[in-house]
Amino acid sequence: MMKYAVRTIMMATAGLLAVSCEMSRPVEVVFVENELPAAAGRDSAQLAYDLSQKTWCTNDEACSLILMLMEGEDSCRNFDERIVALDAKGLADAGWDMAADQPVTKGTLAYMLCRALDIRGGVMMHLLNNRRYSYRQAVADGLMVKGSEWEPLTGPEVVGIIGRAARMKDRMVSQ
Repeated sequence: MMKYAVRTIMMATAGLLAVSCEMSRPVEVVFVENELPAAAGRDSAQLAYDLSQKTWCTNDEACSLILMLMEGEDSCRNFDERIVALDAKGLADAGWDMAADQPVTKGTLAYMLCRALDIRGGVMMHLLNNRRYSYRQAVADGLMVKGSEWEPLTGPEVVGIIGRAARMKDRMVSQ
């Protein structure tokens, strides 16, 4: 009887260790705002204010903010145009499986920001050139806080991140 109890405890411990060592998985967010943001001609101050009041920042809104950060405006009419424009500049990948109204993940925003700000990063970022290592570099540079590259970002978090990115861009231009 004692051997059975010890064996059961050992197997349960081994199972827990195996489960805890798994790689991080994408976080699935069920709640998404119903209303899509306005199309072309967005005002950056209005978008920042709107995001500060929202639970999640969508992929569409994040792409719009990146365009505003880089060009001073977002003249695209919809999400598809934004992705194509960002892909043409090397700031995003048009092949990513993203929906306009889904929350943006830390990895996706970090990827776009690292390329927009020409952040060189470490060896792994150069070798793999993906969202995971871009996110790690964004954390190291103080743009984002630690977590998982698959975590969705809230509206207020994105406003803060873009603010830090804009200050970083201004410092780089003034040097």
